[in-house]
Amino acid sequence: MALFDSLRKFSKNGQSLMDKLEEFYKDNRSIVYLYFYNLIGSPEESEELTQETFYQAVKSIHRFKGQSTLKTWLMQIARNTYRNKIRALAKRKYVETTEKIELQGDETFNPQKILSERQVTCDIQRIFKQMPPDYRDVLIFKEVHGFSHAEIAQILEKTPQTTKVLLYRAKKKFKALYEKEVVYREETL
Repeated sequence: MALFDSLRKFSKNGQSLMDKLEEFYKDNRSIVYLYFYNLIGSPEESEELTQETFYQAVKSIHRFKGQSTLKTWLMQIARNTYRNKIRALAKRKYVETTEKIELQGDETFNPQKILSERQVTCDIQRIFKQMPPDYRDVLIFKEVHGFSHAEIAQILEKTPQTTKVLLYRAKKKFKALYEKEVVYREETL
């Protein structure tokens, strides 16, 4: 509610509406971007979805009731933005299968290390794609962003106890898929 109130009028310290919006964006951009990057792995698409999330947030700020923190409200919007993107892709049956590797020419460039890191990222993203959306989301919100179970519950519209169970099951599923896909592949090499 505080953001909405401050956006509707100029604050006492002389900040304009645009200043408040910029501050809101700067304070929350990285967490939204990292959420998308962990799901997609593409910096360009993550940035695009981050911008769409903030657009939707500003567009629907009048619906923020203050029943959660701004961060959890914003992450609900981010989650819905991602779901809408997936639905749109499914309708068009479009799947991006290639990723460009940008090479940087300096003395610290180590191709083997970069490829190894990319492989780990690809493995994790491939495993995430096989997991149910709630498992994927609870893992990212808890393990990557450090949200509390109460915050995750608000985002996922579930109880905190349910998010604890989801997290347990998600970790178990992730471990099983990791062992099946990654460990098995490494053993056969």
